[in-house]
Amino acid sequence: MSAALTDAVATEPAAPPPGTTIVFPAAPDPLSFIVLNEDNTITVVSKHMEMGQGIYTGLATLVAEELDAARDQIRVVAAPIGAAYGNVLIGGGQGTGGQTSTQSSYMIMRKAGAGMRQMILAAAAARWSVDAASLKIEAGVVMHGATGRRATFGELATAAMAMPVPADAALKDPSAFVFVGKRFARLDAADKIRGKAIFTQDLKLPGMLTAVIARPSRPGATVKRFDAAQALAFPGVRYVVEVPAGVAVVADDFWTALEGRERLKIEWDLSQAFRKSSVDIYQELSALIDDNDGAIAVDIGQVDDALAEAQTRVTARFQVPYHTHAPIETMNIVLQLKDGELHAWGGLQMVSLDQYLLSQAAGVTPDKVVLHMQMTGGSFGRRGTAHSIPGIETLSIIRAIASDSPVKLMYDRPDDMAGPQNYYRPAFVHRIEAGLDAQGRIVAWKHRLAGQSIATGTLTEAGMVHNGVDFFSVEGGVDQPYAIANRRMELHTPKYPIRPSWLRTSGVFHNAFAVESMMDQLAAAASIDPVEFRRAALPVGSRERGCLDLVAEKAGWFAPLAPSKNGGRRGRGVAVAPAHRSYAAMVVEVTVSPDGRGYTIDRVVSVMDCGLVINPNNVISQMEGSVGFGLSMARFGQITFTDGEVDQKFFSDYHVTRMHTMPPVESYIVPSAQGPSGASETVACIVAPALANALFMATGLPQTTIPLTLPGEFQEHWDVPAGLNTFDGATDWNPPAGWTPISSRG
Repeated sequence: MSAALTDAVATEPAAPPPGTTIVFPAAPDPLSFIVLNEDNTITVVSKHMEMGQGIYTGLATLVAEELDAARDQIRVVAAPIGAAYGNVLIGGGQGTGGQTSTQSSYMIMRKAGAGMRQMILAAAAARWSVDAASLKIEAGVVMHGATGRRATFGELATAAMAMPVPADAALKDPSAFVFVGKRFARLDAADKIRGKAIFTQDLKLPGMLTAVIARPSRPGATVKRFDAAQALAFPGVRYVVEVPAGVAVVADDFWTALEGRERLKIEWDLSQAFRKSSVDIYQELSALIDDNDGAIAVDIGQVDDALAEAQTRVTARFQVPYHTHAPIETMNIVLQLKDGELHAWGGLQMVSLDQYLLSQAAGVTPDKVVLHMQMTGGSFGRRGTAHSIPGIETLSIIRAIASDSPVKLMYDRPDDMAGPQNYYRPAFVHRIEAGLDAQGRIVAWKHRLAGQSIATGTLTEAGMVHNGVDFFSVEGGVDQPYAIANRRMELHTPKYPIRPSWLRTSGVFHNAFAVESMMDQLAAAASIDPVEFRRAALPVGSRERGCLDLVAEKAGWFAPLAPSKNGGRRGRGVAVAPAHRSYAAMVVEVTVSPDGRGYTIDRVVSVMDCGLVINPNNVISQMEGSVGFGLSMARFGQITFTDGEVDQKFFSDYHVTRMHTMPPVESYIVPSAQGPSGASETVACIVAPALANALFMATGLPQTTIPLTLPGEFQEHWDVPAGLNTFDGATDWNPPAGWTPISSRG
């Protein structure tokens, strides 16, 4: 080896230790992210969309910290489309999701704030003819101690914004932080509480039309013929046109368009329609994992030999259903194609993808797509589709009616939950075979699973699918935290005309459920306490082990459970997992009713390590919200198919956690010197296995199928009143005196 090559190898940076949170470097770019206003406010430009996760507050906090601003000066707006707003954790494209926002933008926002601080000081120094080093800033006011002169940011705004951008900017030492790590209210909370926040569904642009689409109930079905006479006769309905998605009704407002849609008479062609049921799908997925080798996701050691030599072997199967996102604000978008430009108003998670796909569909270059990002009433990944479906549908309507007016496309709840254009986190089945040695240690782990690929066939395929393995299918399995010398994971990826999508927690949800439920079965086979069994398999010093130790302490794991007051059986379950570059552990306590036909969740204790915490209030809110969301998927929600149709159309069918089913939650944050990662998804990934393991302890029966219901368990019925329309499946409604149905209004 040459001396030059030897030197190069010797100086090559070592890989960071496992569990290290990457802090991405950044150069100061204050003019892309900060505007100083003459009214003494500061506008912070957020390159990530706000959909309830609190990112506006988090990013603004980093800027305010480095600026030494006052909190009441800060305002936040959404970024336009631009190269400065890329996300390194999604390949440099502009977008929000996967718990990437804080980690990817941490240094960008701090450097922007620090750079602008230097520009403010330079402007004040020039105004007063003093050395910038003699100045200081407190709560948005620049002060010169020797002369007592003072100036607000607003007074210096124009001059400061015109100063040269520094090549670098010194950052505060964390010991001097004033805002970071402190508890305070979110910046967007007051407007939301008062109803002042504007969402896409609230937008009313000049000349805007509103559209809804009558869609087939099965994927692959198409329009054979339709009669629009009654729809067009209804006042306010302007157009009825056939589009690839079905038949669009375009009207003056949403309720008029919806009424027009109900008056349509459509005959559907079902000759190419999807006609399978959930039973068919699960049978096919199960057949794939039975003695069929799949694409290799990970293969370490000699799994088959280790299994053959194991003292104890345990095999288990797990099943996780399709889940839908069900955000409160259903899908919507406003588009206007005029004078060679496409303007889009909405909440778009994957901005770069949407920009490209919409430009192709509109026949304009990507730079002619102008985004007006809106605050979003929830998403959970629903607005991060890899096909930009709502936008493409809206463009098809605009072309069909030949209009340059703004057109808003609205989905109602059945559209958003059960339409064939909808997206679902795909169902998966798992088969895990594991072996233990005579001391109860895991010596072999063979994991096979089957389910649809999210990335295949999309622009994300090149980066996410390798050798037939979609990372979104195996995340949480290939990177499970336990030190197992012989481990293999194999994936089968069937195709169905059901649109698969990432959904909050994505692949970690079903993989963590299988892995962590299997860990309890192995602990039982080895007659070892579940926490101790996990500790023995987790590397010393790992962040997962730190979370496990803390949750066991806070939950009082090794103390006896208090007996049930009604004679029911009590159980306690634990789960731990890394997810989306953060780490979490959870303990759930349950009481199973004396007749074994129901249970209550008595207590949830969750712990998370997400590195440096910007705002503990927001992290705790995310942890609590994750418990509620995780319970919705684990205990209640599932999407099922009958003869190709989705069975769930409303929240009466697709149950979610409600106030009376939300358990008490205790949340704890692991103190950490690591850089910040994220807090929006990790805890939700372990709710299902922790609950399943609690039920396993209480009943003695492994819980392997989601939703986690006991045999004969009572299923609560939820009424859905339909006061404004005749939605299919809604219950009777007793209207107030004098109320007239919309169908009868002139």
